Amino acid sequence: MSTVALPFTIPKIVRRKVRSLRWLVRGYVLLEGIATVVILLCIAFWLTLFLDWYFEPSTTLRMLMGLGITAGLAFVSWKALFSRLFARLSDSSLALLVERTFPHIEQSLVTTIQGEHQSKAFSQTQNELFEHTSAEASQKLSQVELSQVFRYRPLILKAILAILLVGSLVGFALLQAEAFEFFLQRVQLSDVPWPRKVELTVVGFDEVDGKRTMNVARDDNFNLDVLASLQEGHIAPPEVEIRYRLPDGRRGRDSMTQVGDAASGNGDVQDFQYEFKNLAADISFDVIGGDDRIRDLHLHVVERPQIVKTELECAFPDYLQRFPQAIPFSGRVEIPQGTSSVCLVEINKPLREVQVYDSVTKEELIAELSSDNPRRFSIPLDMAQADRVLLLDVHDTDGVSNREPYRLMVSVIPDEIPEVSVQLRGIGTAVTPQATIPLVGTIRDDYAVTSAWIEGQTDKLEPQRRKLSTSAYSGRENTELGRLDLAETSEHSQQRALPLEPGQQLTLSVKAQDAYDLQSEPHVGSSQRFVLDVVTESQLRSLLEKRELGLRQRFEAIHEKMIATHDLLTRIEIKPQSTEDEPLENEEVNLRRERDKLRVSGALQNITQLTFETLGVAEGFEDIVVELQNNRIDTEELTERLQNNIAAPLHEIADKLMSELESQLQELPAVIDSGDEKSRVQSAAIIQSDVVIEAMQRILDRMLELESYNELVELLRGIVAEQKDLNEATRIKQLEKLRSLLDDE
Repeated sequence: MSTVALPFTIPKIVRRKVRSLRWLVRGYVLLEGIATVVILLCIAFWLTLFLDWYFEPSTTLRMLMGLGITAGLAFVSWKALFSRLFARLSDSSLALLVERTFPHIEQSLVTTIQGEHQSKAFSQTQNELFEHTSAEASQKLSQVELSQVFRYRPLILKAILAILLVGSLVGFALLQAEAFEFFLQRVQLSDVPWPRKVELTVVGFDEVDGKRTMNVARDDNFNLDVLASLQEGHIAPPEVEIRYRLPDGRRGRDSMTQVGDAASGNGDVQDFQYEFKNLAADISFDVIGGDDRIRDLHLHVVERPQIVKTELECAFPDYLQRFPQAIPFSGRVEIPQGTSSVCLVEINKPLREVQVYDSVTKEELIAELSSDNPRRFSIPLDMAQADRVLLLDVHDTDGVSNREPYRLMVSVIPDEIPEVSVQLRGIGTAVTPQATIPLVGTIRDDYAVTSAWIEGQTDKLEPQRRKLSTSAYSGRENTELGRLDLAETSEHSQQRALPLEPGQQLTLSVKAQDAYDLQSEPHVGSSQRFVLDVVTESQLRSLLEKRELGLRQRFEAIHEKMIATHDLLTRIEIKPQSTEDEPLENEEVNLRRERDKLRVSGALQNITQLTFETLGVAEGFEDIVVELQNNRIDTEELTERLQNNIAAPLHEIADKLMSELESQLQELPAVIDSGDEKSRVQSAAIIQSDVVIEAMQRILDRMLELESYNELVELLRGIVAEQKDLNEATRIKQLEKLRSLLDDE
């Protein structure tokens, strides 16, 4: 007999247990998710509080940090709570969970759950099996506590942690209400910084574009100054620390030095200092002291401003007649007195400010920055009258200045008085009233001479001038500047410009004037003053005759020394021999040769000296001839005696005869060493010395003749003077006799 298959139905107890487990699981997930979210929220609170208090980030960074925390909490809430809470929990999954916890059920619960979801009807036999299994599952499940499915330890730990964290928040809100409220304001993006016990301030670091940077010159030291406020309840930290970072990644730290003790002295701030030495690269650092810290401070190393070019634009004074000129210089420049100038300076970096101080005048000068080139500036200078030393302090756009002031020296070259160097040629200490006086020398000036003249003065009369031609002061050495003719007459009065009488004194000098016009007094240079006695022709001849006598006496001494040199030459032995015709020992021969060499050396020295002395005597006689001519008292016979019979032969002796003798003597040392008995060199030297002595004797004879002639002239001069005195006495006697006759009448 066939039977009809009936659908399988899960027992009510099983269905109720599965439904209860589903709610228990969702409750567990809800509690665990809430605890997780609370824990993360509290951690986010404390972490945000720490970061905000420790770093005090900017508003933008805090806003980004808030968005990140919100996004993180949303993600955790979804993953740990909502996604699990609303997840689909199938009956099979719950059955497996129960059987994993309670193994004694032996899969009867899973089989029961799966039997309900079969799509076809069971046969009667299968139905009976499923009913048996479900009954077994119902019986075993009735004895099971579903709460034992869950592990409560993680949930309890999370709950405890969540409670503790919430309690910490509540405690912080109650105990530190001001801080909690202030943090809430910070969360709302308030810009007010956290109140701290320590308040540090770094001097000089202004924030620009969100960075606090100080520019420092390369290889320079930087003194960091940090101030800790002692006002409004703030305290000074026991230590302030520098934590620095180098570009190559190295890090380090060091303590700052406390300067004094402001707390004991009731000061407003406590000063801390630190020195960065020889900075060669950028450095970043933080300042930390107590509960305050200042982060992201930077020292940026830049090049120091340096002068790369200086020049002086000069406008010269009119008297120089020079075009304006730009003079490049380095450190020091020289300009003529009266020059107006502008100093142009170029720096290697753009400038912000320039300070100029004149250490000579003790005043500040104005420096004008160029509008076209930010690296150039100019310093207008007044008309140069004295040296100036400019001290420059330049500040570039990086805020860096030069270590020591740059020194620019502007040296003023004063206009020099013309230099006049003059000598009298062919004139002694006395002149006749009709003499012509040549003046020889040079006239120099640092720029130019506009006029020059000869100035003569007798007694206390007004000086008389005679202008010199332009070619006279051309600057050549030993140029004849001009001649002063004492006999010259004036074109208008036809009288002498300098009326001179014997017995007077004539004072001469040469003067020159340049174009200098910066002062009321012109620049006039003068030579030395020559004071000449005005004498008669007879007196001047007498003076010259005395000079002739002195020259003759000098030449007599030269003649005698020449004779002694001749005798020295005759004592030289070319081949030394003994008096007894016996050979000499080598030592004796060497001694005699050395003696003879010394004689030759002495003779050479004498000849050289006598040559110069002879030339000096010749020039002395020539000067007498020129002086006779300049004083206009020369005669043809006297000029012939002095020039052709004395001076010219003396030149011939010195230039020719004695020069030939000197050449022969220079060969004698070699002859002495060779020992040539019949050498012709010694003989030729002795003969040449005889020729020189004879020539000197002839000139001495002529000098004596001239002296006799001068004595005769002097005798005649005396006779003339006596005759003149007799005539004067006779005239006076006649006048007295005539006067007596008139008295008798």
